[in-house]
Amino acid sequence: MSRRTVLYLAAWNVQAVHEGIVDYAHEGGWILDNSMCYTGAIPDGVVPDGVICRHAYRADIIDFARSLDVPTVAFEHDDRLPVPRVYYDEEEIGAMAARHLIDRDFKVLCFLHLGFTPYQMPRMDGFRREAEAAGCRFVALSPPQPPKSWHPAPGEAWTWLEQAMGTFDEPIGMMVTNDQIARPTIDALAHMGYRVPTQVAVVSAENDAMICEIAAVSISSVEAATRRIGYEAARMLDRMMDGEAPDRETLRVPPTHVEVRESSDIRAIDNIHAAEALRYIWRHYREPMRVEHVAEEASITRRHLQTLFDKHVGHTMQEEIARVRTARACHLLKTSALKVNAIAAQSGFNTSLHLHRTLQTIVGMGPKAFRDSGEMPELGCVPASVGLRSPRSR
Repeated sequence: MSRRTVLYLAAWNVQAVHEGIVDYAHEGGWILDNSMCYTGAIPDGVVPDGVICRHAYRADIIDFARSLDVPTVAFEHDDRLPVPRVYYDEEEIGAMAARHLIDRDFKVLCFLHLGFTPYQMPRMDGFRREAEAAGCRFVALSPPQPPKSWHPAPGEAWTWLEQAMGTFDEPIGMMVTNDQIARPTIDALAHMGYRVPTQVAVVSAENDAMICEIAAVSISSVEAATRRIGYEAARMLDRMMDGEAPDRETLRVPPTHVEVRESSDIRAIDNIHAAEALRYIWRHYREPMRVEHVAEEASITRRHLQTLFDKHVGHTMQEEIARVRTARACHLLKTSALKVNAIAAQSGFNTSLHLHRTLQTIVGMGPKAFRDSGEMPELGCVPASVGLRSPRSR
C-alpha cells in the first residue's frame, strides 16, 4: 500500500500538539508535510490524503483547507470550516485549577483573562462552578479593552488590575487563562508589590514547561494533555481517511493533573509573616533548620513569629517542619527501595533514629513497619516536593 500524505496547516506551532501528531504519523506510516510549522507559509503543490488544521481563525488557511476537499480535522471550531475537531476539555481545566486552590484553603478565587480568547471562557465557567460549589467568592478579572499585546509589560497596561487588587484584603487564589498570559501577570503583580504565592497564588493551564519553568516565579499549571490532543486528532483523521465517520463532532481531551510549581505551592494564610514562614519551611524542610532560621527570614522576633504562626496556621513551626518531613519520608518509604538512613537524609531528619521517633509519634509505627503494612496518613496540604498529589487535583 502506498503511504498516505497528510498536511499539517498551523497558524502557529504549538510544540506539544505537533509532537502528538508526529507520534501518530510514525505509527500510521504517514508522510507528514509539516513545513508550515517552520516557514509560516501555506505549502504550494501539495496533494494530501488528509489535513490537520490549526487555523486560529485565519481566513486564508480556512479557505485553503476547504479547497483541498479531503478529510480534515481541526482544533478550533469555525462555521466556515465545519469539520470534526479535537480540543481541550475547557470546563474541566478550569474546575481542576479551582480545586487545586480550594485544597489550599483559598476563599477568594479569581479568574483572569485579557479578552483575547473568548473560546476559552468555558475555562472560567468550570472554575466558577467549582468555586461557588465550595462556598468561595468568585471574581472575574479582565481589562475594559484587550491590551495591544498578549504579553503586556508591567506598568500602565495593568492599571485596571492594580485597581481591582486594591479591593481584596485576604489571600487570593488566581487562575490565569493560560501559561502565556500567566507569565506577564506574575511580573505585573510583583511590580505592584504583591508576593506570589503568599499573597496571590497563581495557577494557569496547558503546562508549557518552556514558559512555566523559566518565569520569575515558576508557574503551576494544569496539564491539559496538549500532546494527546495532537495524537487524537491524527488518529481521528486516519479513521476518516479509511472512510469511517467520526464518533463525535468534537472530541474533548480531559486534563490529567496540576503540575505544582512555586506560584501556588502554599496554603492561604491571612498573616503575611506566618505565610512567609510557612513558605520558607516548605522550601527548605529537607535542609538543617531551626525555628530561629525561620524567624530570621521573617525579620521579626522568634516569639512574635511563633505566636502568629500558631494563631494563623493552627500549630507550631516545629510541628509544621515535622509534618512535612514526615510526609516526605512516608512517600519515599512507599515508593522507593531506599534504605531508611537515606530516606531520613532526603526528608530533612538528622538521623534515622530521629525519623523513627517522629514516625512513631505521628503515624504510630516505625519506618520498617510503615513500609511493610502502614497506610499513607492524611497529613493535609503539603509541598509539591513531598511527591504526594492531591486527589482533587487529578
